[in-house]
Amino acid sequence: MAFNENAPGTPVVLIHGLLCSIYFWWPAHLSVFGNRPIFIIGLPGHYPSAAISPSSRLSADSLAAAVIEQVNYLLGPTAPFILVGHSTGAHAGIAAAATTPDRVQGLISIGGAVTGKEEGGIYAAFQWMANKLGAFGRALISPALRASSLTLGIHKMFIGDVLAEPKKIVKKPEFQAYLPYYFPALRKISGSSMGVYFRDLANMDLSDIIPSIRCPVLVMCGNRDPYVAIWRTEELASLFPNSRIAVIEGSGHMPMFENWPQYQAAIETFMAKAGRKNDQVAYA
Repeated sequence: MAFNENAPGTPVVLIHGLLCSIYFWWPAHLSVFGNRPIFIIGLPGHYPSAAISPSSRLSADSLAAAVIEQVNYLLGPTAPFILVGHSTGAHAGIAAAATTPDRVQGLISIGGAVTGKEEGGIYAAFQWMANKLGAFGRALISPALRASSLTLGIHKMFIGDVLAEPKKIVKKPEFQAYLPYYFPALRKISGSSMGVYFRDLANMDLSDIIPSIRCPVLVMCGNRDPYVAIWRTEELASLFPNSRIAVIEGSGHMPMFENWPQYQAAIETFMAKAGRKNDQVAYA
């Protein structure tokens, strides 16, 4: 999906998280990235990408390759770009930035962490099932995901797992408009593919490759994120040579909807500098 395709400036590439799709990114929010070309790409196994085989193994390398393949198709094999990833998309973005550090001129991690291990919530339960119960546990994930997306009303109950104040956020007019925008794609996600993600992300550690990423990095989290605690955000930021942290007050795992003013300010401040030569931007 492309926006401002012919605009000047370094292109921005957005990567969604687990159990999402290219429709995760609400078009009304894209203004924070400035008047630049914006491209939204998908992770393997997430609509509209093809399902991945249950026998496949995910790794940081395979996620990075999936990102770079799409970027090269959209921009060419040498063009610079800025990566923005949410949750598992942040994991993929970090892996991709370590693969092509000379091309990535800025990196934003929203709700990302050093490892893919979940500390709480439904995702942690799914990771336990996928790893401790083997193929049987992974097979159970698919009907559970189908149940959570049978209707929009049922899904509203499940999405509360990622929000700090679900009753407040779900009632917002903007969120009411957003739900039917992304929900149809959610229902098309491959359940068997998600079983592979829940198994393999739990053991995916990026600590060895993060120090090689020298572009400016913004590491963001909500101060009430049920999936990524502040200490995990601080741990992630500490491994980058050139990063700053933005902790969004009153927010869970979706700060763009939970505290737009703080989210907007943090992203716009970063984007005002991102895309310059790396030695011109420092956050130390």
